[in-house]
Amino acid sequence: MAARHIYTYVNPVRERDMESACKVLADGGVIALPTETSWCFVCDADSPKGLERIRKLKPGHPKDRPFSLMCASISAAADVVNIDNNIYPYLKKTLPGPYTVILDRNRSLPRLIHDRRREVGIRIPDSVLVRELLERYGRILAAATVPSLTLNANGYSEEHLPRFGHEVLEAFGHGVDLILDLGDEVPGVETTVIDCTAEVPTVVRQGAGDPAPFTGAWQK
Repeated sequence: MAARHIYTYVNPVRERDMESACKVLADGGVIALPTETSWCFVCDADSPKGLERIRKLKPGHPKDRPFSLMCASISAAADVVNIDNNIYPYLKKTLPGPYTVILDRNRSLPRLIHDRRREVGIRIPDSVLVRELLERYGRILAAATVPSLTLNANGYSEEHLPRFGHEVLEAFGHGVDLILDLGDEVPGVETTVIDCTAEVPTVVRQGAGDPAPFTGAWQK
């Protein structure tokens, strides 16, 4: 059965669409939605069913690598990761934005979700749609970038991350419950991943975000 495909809007958000999305998440479902960089799959981070379904949609994702956690704000992220006085100014300067930042987990994380990993990748998207959903749902979301589309009869390139909701529906509609679509094209690039668990941040993956705000500060 294909996913329900909703064209919604923000500023202001359509409340009935937010209610539908929250119900899907509460039932252990999976949603595809756009961020400022790419399309993502999201589910309740404490839903084994939802996490397993995302893994089936991303078979290339290493089994021992947890998904990143989406947070509405830095203060919300502080519930799941340790943010010390050294790193806070750089998070404040760059987030919300196109980064995934790896930090040591907060002691409260296992109480919030069944997750005992030592390090956590957090994502605070610069997307009104995503942050409004996070605020309304009130729980942590696990997130994974929708994978590249493989070459097929329609001519998709293997390197082509989906940029439109109809592409997500065609390729992955069988595996998600809801597609929240603003109708706009997204760049189709991944986030920049910065590891901030050591004294000096390191770039794990160069993506949409300029790593200089993190790396440049320690090179002076």
